Amino acid sequence: MTAITLRKGALKFMPEAADRRKRMTEEMKKSVRQAAERLFITRGYEAVTMREIAKEAGCSHTAIYLYFKNKEDLLQQIAIPSLLELEHSMLRKLEEGSGDRAAALVELLKAHVVFCLTHGSLHTVLFNAGSVRVDEDAPELEINQIRKRLFDHIGKALHLALSAHQQLPETGEEAVNRARILFYYVQGYVATYTNHREPVDQLLSRTLPYFELGIRTMVSGMQTALHSDLPAD
Repeated sequence: MTAITLRKGALKFMPEAADRRKRMTEEMKKSVRQAAERLFITRGYEAVTMREIAKEAGCSHTAIYLYFKNKEDLLQQIAIPSLLELEHSMLRKLEEGSGDRAAALVELLKAHVVFCLTHGSLHTVLFNAGSVRVDEDAPELEINQIRKRLFDHIGKALHLALSAHQQLPETGEEAVNRARILFYYVQGYVATYTNHREPVDQLLSRTLPYFELGIRTMVSGMQTALHSDLPAD
């Protein structure tokens, strides 16, 4: 009877021990991700080693590989969930603004800058760490595939806004370069206000109106330039 009771107690203990180990694993993975974020922000992704991340997280330099295959894997686990959240928001803005193409572009870019300013300096890691060219056809890493899609969404929204009064090719070097010009403007705004002392909500309320004016001015200028390039009748 006693042996049976002991076996039942052991069976009850096993799931509890497994749950505890799982919680400890998740807590350590979270600590490693947070340590990596801090080091990537302060020192740059390329300069930081897995050994340094492990030390910062209070983890042995060998045990860290139980949780993350390598630094690229760690970066992707940090960045991909947030980037997919941004992509979902951008696509929703495109769908909601299908009637007014210029407004859809503005709202999509607002979603982008709100995301960046809300994430502070971390946004540089999310977008730049281990990045490749946006015109690369098939990026190897999933994180760069998502980054390329985000840029393509901006390019598509710009194309729709510019095509309201004339037909334009959606792809090609000129289309990519127009999207680059717009993206440089957006990133300039983000860089200006990242880690600003003013609360983000208050900052956005104050600055988004002329951020929007800048977008509309750029679109208008591009439309004028494209129209002047058209052959005369």
